[in-house]
Amino acid sequence: MALLPLLVLLAGIITVAFGAAAARRSPPSRETAVAAGRAHAVRTAVAAIGLGLAAAVYVGAAQPGNSAPGGLGITALLVPVAFGIVHTVVVGVGELTWPRPDGEVRRASLVHRGPLDAAPDRLVLAAAVAGGLAVVTLVGGALLAGDSGRNFVWTADGFSGSTGPFPGLFYGLPAGLGLLVLALVAVAVLRLVANRPAVATEDEWIETALRRASAHRVLRVAVGVPLFVSGGLLLTGGNALHSAAAGSGGPPLLGPVGAVIGIVSMLAGVVVACLPAPSVPADAPAVGVP
Repeated sequence: MALLPLLVLLAGIITVAFGAAAARRSPPSRETAVAAGRAHAVRTAVAAIGLGLAAAVYVGAAQPGNSAPGGLGITALLVPVAFGIVHTVVVGVGELTWPRPDGEVRRASLVHRGPLDAAPDRLVLAAAVAGGLAVVTLVGGALLAGDSGRNFVWTADGFSGSTGPFPGLFYGLPAGLGLLVLALVAVAVLRLVANRPAVATEDEWIETALRRASAHRVLRVAVGVPLFVSGGLLLTGGNALHSAAAGSGGPPLLGPVGAVIGIVSMLAGVVVACLPAPSVPADAPAVGVP
């Protein structure tokens, strides 16, 4: 019975895949092809959010990692990671089942596209910042944490103590592995976005806008989740450093600064994940096509 929610989630993903595949073919009209692409993108986005939330709820209920003191923190970190991975996988399914026009082939554009060519510049920059922040947080936490990997140990004037939770390997390793999987899945889906067949339209701007919107949907979550997870780790680590400074007379501002950066990062992650995708204009009817 414990696997029932997971089976329901997998069934939902399979249903979306087969449903999208069944509806992928559209009439040969350029106008209809663009409309079908826009509608398919919206359905995929809704399914990705819904199934991502279902995965997050399932992970929260199953509480993976909560088998030792402090393990509930691992679960809290894996909840947004699960949302991000499942969301991105569903978007990838949508790219694999992108509707193709039926009938006469009107044009073929032999353009080499890289995974980030269609991605909005601001999200590419945000991805670099999120990745750097995650690496610094995870590596720094691992180096500063005590032997248990979940607390910060301090010594001053012959006295010693420890405070926690602190983002050492106990928390950082599962979070880092989850974020790595999310990054790999996001890169794979961005490649699908870059390599999918072009829609039947003579307006290159519409074709570019469709790919840009798809890349945006991938990156907003693939960027927002690392920002949120890194922010949570920084917040808990900052609080632990603040407690250590109070007990040892250490730098009083280091902990609060880390906590503030963590809060800002978490808020930024939520904002980025909620950014609406760029709008895609409707195509004009093709001349001579009813």
